[in-house]
Amino acid sequence: MQIDESSAAAPSPALLPWTRRVTSSLWVLVDALAASVGTAVTGSRVLAAAHEFDPHARGNPPPSAVALPVALLAVVALGAALALRRRSPAGACGAAALAWAVLVAGCRQPAMGLVAGFWAVLVGVPAAYTAAAHDRRAGRVALGAAGFGWAVTLAAPGEVRGNVLLAVVAQSAAWAVGDAVRRHRAHTAAADAHRAALDRAARDGERLRLAREVHDIVAHGLGVVSVQAGFGQFALEHRPEEAGAALAAIRAVSAEALRETRALLAVLREDAGSAPAVLAPVPGLTAADLDRLAVRTVAAGMAVDVRVRGSERELPSGVGLSAYRVVQEALANAVRHSGAAGVRVEVEYRDGEVWLEVTDDGCGGVGLPDLSGAAGSTAGRAADGTAGSAAGGGTGLTGMRERVASYGGWCTAGPLPTGGFRVTAALPSAGADGA
Repeated sequence: MQIDESSAAAPSPALLPWTRRVTSSLWVLVDALAASVGTAVTGSRVLAAAHEFDPHARGNPPPSAVALPVALLAVVALGAALALRRRSPAGACGAAALAWAVLVAGCRQPAMGLVAGFWAVLVGVPAAYTAAAHDRRAGRVALGAAGFGWAVTLAAPGEVRGNVLLAVVAQSAAWAVGDAVRRHRAHTAAADAHRAALDRAARDGERLRLAREVHDIVAHGLGVVSVQAGFGQFALEHRPEEAGAALAAIRAVSAEALRETRALLAVLREDAGSAPAVLAPVPGLTAADLDRLAVRTVAAGMAVDVRVRGSERELPSGVGLSAYRVVQEALANAVRHSGAAGVRVEVEYRDGEVWLEVTDDGCGGVGLPDLSGAAGSTAGRAADGTAGSAAGGGTGLTGMRERVASYGGWCTAGPLPTGGFRVTAALPSAGADGA
């Protein structure tokens, strides 16, 4: 799996719709320009209506002394609401409704009211859309302001009341579209957040897997190297003829650990886009892999007895690698901590699972935690049936348990009453690869 920190990055601007490529400051400028033009045009029409208040000879009364100032003030207020609809959507809707109420109450002249009413409808449509698209609270304010404006219109002169149907239809449609846009954005944001969380979880899981692999490779190799280096120092002082064997063992173990580390890093380089590397086979529970572990441990001065029961069969690569790492870690702990003279490795192929048991005859795992509380499958427990919680420390043993549990298995580890330390694990032998 490729660890890609840019997987949750923002999409390229070229892939965005043109409405999202335009910056917010430019949209504010467009609103201000539209408000200025609309206010100027509507104001000029209101002035014309004040002079020609009865163009069709219907007996319309002349405007009162305050009608023209009130109408012009309302027109300017409506323009300001349009200009500020993006900065304060709810406030813009409230201001527009209030301006329209003041206009209806203070200007009873039909011709002027008709012109200003049409401007109020034009302002109300984008204001309702923006408020509904902004958030739920602003959308409710917009709906309430629109309803208030419709009610006020019913108290206006007859010619002005003709705008109420247009206002209801246009502003309701704008509000519905804005609310749908808000819901879509919320759904998209939630989906993006969920996708980003999955990506982070995948990266964290991959890092954890790599950390376990590096720990298992390095810890086992360094454990054997440390023992052999101590023996080599002793041999140089007391048995010079045996120092060469210790150095040869150090060279073999370090070369093997270096090969596995390089193979792991080659996978990372391949994920990063470089040319595929020629990788060594993934280790498992084959006789050759177990023999290689046994030879390393014997080179560290500890006798190893490997026993395989049942019909050996091919395991899924992930299960085989996990089983191999469990045996490797158990042997490394025996070499580093137990002071044992020998260790027994038992592998048993059962129906649907493979059973592992690594037992040493040392000091009972001094310095290692008791992991007898196994995680994972309920299909069987350790032979001693103990159950408890892991004590602190023991990164390798905890890693074994987590690795086995990730494939639906379980792992226990703890000292024996008669002395020594035992690690027991069971993994499903089929259908668990890639868990």
